[in-house]
Amino acid sequence: MKQTKFLRGECEHCQGHIEFPAESAGLTTDCPHCGKQTELLLALPKDEATIPRATIVYTVIAVIILVAGLAGAMIALKMAERKVAHKKTEAVTEAPSATPTSAVAGPGDPIAEAGFEVSPITIEKTKGSSLIYAIGTLSNPSERQRFGVKIHFDLFDDTGQKVGTAKDYQSLIEPKGEWKFRALVVTSKATSARVASVTEEK
Repeated sequence: MKQTKFLRGECEHCQGHIEFPAESAGLTTDCPHCGKQTELLLALPKDEATIPRATIVYTVIAVIILVAGLAGAMIALKMAERKVAHKKTEAVTEAPSATPTSAVAGPGDPIAEAGFEVSPITIEKTKGSSLIYAIGTLSNPSERQRFGVKIHFDLFDDTGQKVGTAKDYQSLIEPKGEWKFRALVVTSKATSARVASVTEEK
């Protein structure tokens, strides 16, 4: 004996559950709940989220953690760049290529005794070359010309030990004039220079 297959549907009006034989699908009948005419159709499946809510929550948390980690990495990178830049600045400041030095050597002042004035002296390395110079300005504050001016320097390393000497020559300095001296330094250990003496032809 063939069994009748029953299907489950809903009333179009009251959404009440209706069971009906499979062969009756598509026919119209009175709803047993509200009494109104309704077509016998299979009930539509309830809409469900295609992605489980838990999955969405975990994904959002993962994104937040990822963004926070990225922000932390960017901050750490910026801090590292600042430290590197700071160290480079310190290295440039401490480099012997531009070290201001004292203009006077020892207890006397050979510059004042010779009647001259001198600016701070720097040790500078020529770009694209291994040559090093002691550079500064010698001024003639007097009202007379100065002939055959020689300036001598004592050179020191970064520990204050004397490592050599240097000198430069200018044939003439006008009254109230200046001479920008540039004395060749032959030792690479020199980081500072001081005037040892200034002489001129009489």
